[in-house]
Amino acid sequence: MRNTLLCLGLAITIIGHAQTAHPWELGLSAGAAAYHGDLYSFQGSAPAYNAQPSFALYGRKNLHNTFAIRANLLFAKLTAQDVHPRAPAWQQTRGLSFSAPLLEGSVLGEWYPWGLYKTKNRRKKAVLSEKRRALAPFIAFGVGVVYAKPTTQWNDASPNEFLDPLLVQIDKNHAPKPDVSIPLGIGIRGKLSQRWTLGLQAIVAPTLSDYLDGVSVAGNPAKNDWLGTVQASISVSFGKNKSGRKNTVAAERAPLEDRDGDGIPDEYDACPDTAGLRSLLGCPDQDRDGVKDSEDDCPYVVGLYALRGCPDTDGDGIADKDDHCPDLKGVAAFQGCPAVDRDEDGVADAEDLCPDMKGESRWKGCPDTDGDGLPDNKDGCPGIAGPANLRGCPDSDGDGISDKEDECPTLPGSVEKNGCPDALPAAAGVPFKAVYFGSTLQEWYKTSLATLQEVQEILESDAALFARIEGHTDNTGREPANDLLAEKRAKKCLDHLVSRGIDPKRLHYLGYGSQKPAFPNDTRENRQLNRRVEIYFYRK
Repeated sequence: MRNTLLCLGLAITIIGHAQTAHPWELGLSAGAAAYHGDLYSFQGSAPAYNAQPSFALYGRKNLHNTFAIRANLLFAKLTAQDVHPRAPAWQQTRGLSFSAPLLEGSVLGEWYPWGLYKTKNRRKKAVLSEKRRALAPFIAFGVGVVYAKPTTQWNDASPNEFLDPLLVQIDKNHAPKPDVSIPLGIGIRGKLSQRWTLGLQAIVAPTLSDYLDGVSVAGNPAKNDWLGTVQASISVSFGKNKSGRKNTVAAERAPLEDRDGDGIPDEYDACPDTAGLRSLLGCPDQDRDGVKDSEDDCPYVVGLYALRGCPDTDGDGIADKDDHCPDLKGVAAFQGCPAVDRDEDGVADAEDLCPDMKGESRWKGCPDTDGDGLPDNKDGCPGIAGPANLRGCPDSDGDGISDKEDECPTLPGSVEKNGCPDALPAAAGVPFKAVYFGSTLQEWYKTSLATLQEVQEILESDAALFARIEGHTDNTGREPANDLLAEKRAKKCLDHLVSRGIDPKRLHYLGYGSQKPAFPNDTRENRQLNRRVEIYFYRK
């Protein structure tokens, strides 16, 4: 908007102060209005599908034979719907529609290349006559304030695969407010008399709003809505040139200073010491995205004006530099990542290191199940508290080897003996036992009760025996959830034996997750055999 006002001021200054015979005009116009936005495209649809009546009142000041400024007040109605013959199939299925009364106040400059009035050449000066040209084409440009109050039909009574309910609710909660428009267009005026003219004009007005239709983040938030009008007009001129003499425009002008040599005089150059573009009032734009470098947060990458010159690869309205998932369309609440959070811990799955376990944001979605200060994804024993130097696993015998790596977790030993003492009586003739589990949670098969009864009888028959209980899973889950599940299965077996009268001091449990498969996890049967708890016996 600032650039448009500067251009308007520049044009007014350059043309001078010469006025036409009747400098003031009042008029009215009527025609059709249409919009381009989330429900409708000028390129993909015929205007007849959403054209609505429009009316305008305006006042004009002819500042010069070739330039006028117009204050315009437009009243219109906008409407559109997804269901029409030119719409693609997905859009018709989406089924949105809206209608909105609209009010726009604007100030426009009108440039008449051939002038409003005829001229005569007198000694190298162009002298205006008081005779209007029969036809006077013009180009219009300016700035305005637009206000629309849309009523949107969301077609959300049943699930709609093209509408995200969360984004729809955001749009429903958006309150209408005035916004800026940039009207641009062409027209032509024809003489009825020296005071009365008829006109025809076509104006398009990009806006800085994406809510003319009430749809933004649930549609295409990367592109703002446009307003377009085609109107016929009639106007009457009045007033007289106060100078009391005929207007003249000098045939020649003295050259103006241009330090940076970009063709824009320093007086009108917003960046007089750096060569730039005329469209940006002399300021440079290295990536040619229409945002001058001084206001471009990404000056070397082509981007969007609405995002201060930065790109938005996935089109979710969040600049790539601020988007944690730049290739996936997401929402601001999840830093540009999709709003998928299976464990409902407030950390999006795309960034959640433990997407199936409810955790904490400080550990990127992982919990600390055993409360030892290490998140489960970094804890070798996520359900059994242990020191950080042993990756969160306990060391029951204090020999510096974690129970998970210690083959004799209750007897101090050496690294060379895998945690066992130099002389360890073996539990000769006592084979290990295995308890098998289903694929979900901690439930064992009923046949495992007989195995646990055998374990109980072995321990009762020899008071010198101790048992090491190791939990395992198949590879269908993810770590650290598998580690935790393995520990829970081993603990379930320990609790059962304790409930049957076995001293808990003779039992020790650990979980290995899917790290030690008994068979390759390549068939359903093998995965079943890997969902197990192995119980080993040893003596002190």
